[in-house]
Amino acid sequence: MPVSVNKFSKNLLLFTISVLVSLCIGELLVRIILPQDKMVTWLEMHPQGFMMNQKGGEASQEHNGNLINYSFTDSRLRSSKSASDFGAKKVLALGDSFTFGLLLQEEDSYIHLLNEKLKTSGADSVQILNGGVGGAGLADWPAWFEYNGVSIQPDIILYFLNIHDLERALSKNIYVVQGDSLIKSQRWKPRGFMQSLGKQSWYRWLQGNSELFTLIVKVLWRNIYFVDLTESFDQNNTAVLIPKNEQLYIESEYSLNLGVKLFEKMNSWCEENGCELIITTTGFFPHAEESFHTMRLYNFLADDSSLFKDEIKFFDPSFCVDSTIGSNYNSIIIPEDTHPNRRGSEIISDCIWKLLQKDFTK
Repeated sequence: MPVSVNKFSKNLLLFTISVLVSLCIGELLVRIILPQDKMVTWLEMHPQGFMMNQKGGEASQEHNGNLINYSFTDSRLRSSKSASDFGAKKVLALGDSFTFGLLLQEEDSYIHLLNEKLKTSGADSVQILNGGVGGAGLADWPAWFEYNGVSIQPDIILYFLNIHDLERALSKNIYVVQGDSLIKSQRWKPRGFMQSLGKQSWYRWLQGNSELFTLIVKVLWRNIYFVDLTESFDQNNTAVLIPKNEQLYIESEYSLNLGVKLFEKMNSWCEENGCELIITTTGFFPHAEESFHTMRLYNFLADDSSLFKDEIKFFDPSFCVDSTIGSNYNSIIIPEDTHPNRRGSEIISDCIWKLLQKDFTK
């Protein structure tokens, strides 16, 4: 028996050593052949299919040798402050990764810069809260309100429309229009065990320290983390309600109808919860011709004859941004990326402030 136990121990030791050596070799090969910017994931998907930030804590991301740190509140907002530090009047800013301030430190985001303008103007009782979520589209937000909005109790919701928001709403299928009704549906459903795994401290440590593990996580996110309930919008095999194939074409009015109804649902939530909805943009319109569905919604909002404009305020800083940079958008984005850099954030905040200063401080 002692001989058998001793043999087992030796085999286990050899196996452990061989695994560790293999991992070290794999790590070295990835760093040489396919180097990765390490990222500690902060994005989560609600079981109903909409995106949200992690609850509390911190995360980080590398880009071109720079380390960017992200902090979150218990209400899943990007902030290093606690909820008790927020001002008496709360403006909840919502949008995708542009609004979140991806690849920028918190103090460089245009939400932070707008808060600095509020302080300078003497309106320090007003606080703009950063609810931006990377990868979110227009359809994520009505469901997000129902889950998280009441806990924040905003006075104003400031929605930053970006150039792919309606395309994402169609792709995610969180809501479907049938007749005059907006019906809750879904496309992506997170696998519970993968969601739980992503919260483990050892898992997050490996994300922040191993390029091999970063690559593995990317593969998992693309192939394992989520289940496609629509079977790639297969009318015969979908497990949930989806639009007809022809409704997804740009020739159809379906996407515009979906966008309008999503805004109406957001506005209804505000009316029920004592807040005001204001729609603005990231300032990157109208240079988004490839985003046909979102561009059509943008044009609808910008049309002076639109009755929709009488119900919900819409302000677009795009002309201000465009004229400030001479239409050179490459000058205000992060190299090897598409997100605003520090200068871009400053320009966006300046242009938003010109349009919305009175609404923020009244």
